[in-house]
Amino acid sequence: MYHIRAVTFDAYGTLFNIEGLHAKATELILQANSFPADPVAFHREWDKFADKLIMAGPFSKLWVVFDQALDMTFRQFGFRGRRVPNDLEIWLRMIENCQVYTAAPVVVEAVGRQFRTALISNTDNHELSIALMRHGLKFDAIVTSEDARAYKPSPVIFQQAAELLKCNPEEIIHIGDSFIADVVGAKGFGATAVWLNRKRAKLQNQPVQPDYIVECLEEVLDIIGDLVN
Repeated sequence: MYHIRAVTFDAYGTLFNIEGLHAKATELILQANSFPADPVAFHREWDKFADKLIMAGPFSKLWVVFDQALDMTFRQFGFRGRRVPNDLEIWLRMIENCQVYTAAPVVVEAVGRQFRTALISNTDNHELSIALMRHGLKFDAIVTSEDARAYKPSPVIFQQAAELLKCNPEEIIHIGDSFIADVVGAKGFGATAVWLNRKRAKLQNQPVQPDYIVECLEEVLDIIGDLVN
């Protein structure tokens, strides 16, 4: 392994706990619009439309994508009325007020004593700045998809972080919970990838493999300890 000089983290799902928030927001948005669709199926299709819009381009800010995808999902489910104004803010407020995982502040601070650190997130700047301010997490660099005008797994967003950190790809280790965005993205960029696999998902015949797999953030400190020693 190359000499590691910097550690980058994903934000939501890795440091910030958003488990179940989108599902709950879907239920509340459907209630606000008095539309009796199955929230599980609606949530699933909303995610699919958002992913398609991101992949198809051109670049749009994340909450613009979510709003467009929400419109598309309502239409697919047969909704013919007008959405309640600002219904998407139900989910936005949840994201802004999400909690950090208990270990996140300790891990980020400990890693920061040994390495330069960055946060790389598929998100807009506004809500991330609110969450960071609320929880006091500090990084040497922060790069969002809004900043880079690209979403992970694109190497563009990783490259912007590397430039801010003044590191080459092989000098960076990236930690995240999304196999596609974080593992495939980091490996495609040339960085070392740590997959935070809290749900113990199985990898089946994946052409890309993480360098490390951990089930909780605390285990990251063991990896960092090995790198230092």
